[in-house]
Amino acid sequence: MNDGPPLLVSARPVLSIDGQENTALGRDLIRLETLEDTQGVATLEAVFLNFGQTEAASAPGYVHFDRAVIDLGKRITVAFGTAGAPETVFEGTISAIGASYPESRPPELTILAEDALAKLRLARRSRTFEDATDADILRRILDEAGLRADVDATGASHVQRWQVGQSELELLRERAAALDARILLKDGAVSARARADGGRPIPLTHQNDLLRFDVRADLAQQRTRVRVHGWDVAAKEAIHEEAGPDIARAAAEAQGRTGPEALQQAVGEAPEDLHLEMPATTEEARNLAESRMKQRARAFIRGTGTTRGTPGLHAGARAELLDLGPWFSGIYEVTQVRHSFDQASGFRTEFAACRAALEQGA
Repeated sequence: MNDGPPLLVSARPVLSIDGQENTALGRDLIRLETLEDTQGVATLEAVFLNFGQTEAASAPGYVHFDRAVIDLGKRITVAFGTAGAPETVFEGTISAIGASYPESRPPELTILAEDALAKLRLARRSRTFEDATDADILRRILDEAGLRADVDATGASHVQRWQVGQSELELLRERAAALDARILLKDGAVSARARADGGRPIPLTHQNDLLRFDVRADLAQQRTRVRVHGWDVAAKEAIHEEAGPDIARAAAEAQGRTGPEALQQAVGEAPEDLHLEMPATTEEARNLAESRMKQRARAFIRGTGTTRGTPGLHAGARAELLDLGPWFSGIYEVTQVRHSFDQASGFRTEFAACRAALEQGA
């Protein structure tokens, strides 16, 4: 039984408008690109040939200027077929429509779309959350927007947390970052999880399905520990909490060197001190220190790659990269995915990924 990626992936995407496959758009597609990351709001840009002969017209003309099919606010879905059913890589709402009239080519139609999280940009407000955890704040934002919340993180309870002139999306991202949580829209629910997808890693092998991969272990963003300072108003005393190399070790799936360990060996002690975050409790300060340490730890090894077209690869997933040698082979967390199609290269998937440790022997 083959558990790896399918050997054959359909070169052309399947496009649907309001749930109905549109073969004319698929036929006239020139190029397409979807983009998603772990901060929410996936996007789509698609360009189509917009001139030709239709059954209803006696002469050639514009073929996609039909609001019954394409209009602002209509739902658009993009899927790529594999050995089984087509796998959706984007679902959202058309937010912009454009046209291009080149000198030496037929006219083109451009569609831009965003997923359901984009509407959180529209509301900008000021308010106070009292005695609420970051998870409570995330759930409230999503509930008020009519989005189903799947929050798998808690965090400290805030005596007060202010939203001052922020959009709902900015606040969602801020509080998710405080939890070290990834924001993803999947299966109709917005998930905020303080860990990568727990599913089986997607295997990608160098010079097979993995066409290219560039990777670097870099000490620039590493610190040996993170220290957070604040003031406990209730107890009227200073707060000093820290997260050390053990937090980075817990974030690493590999058994090799973490960034803080390598930094300590290379230059010695190099802490980060945070004074402006204003934690009001010891628990809040500790959670903030641990989240920042985990984020820095995962930035130790970062890479970008290209595959032949992997529709199952999405932000927040895990990928097992094989045949990269003893230092850089292993399991990575995928932080950004770009699925693209054009008439020269066909279907390609580009991705960014990170991990917190080099393998043994590095």
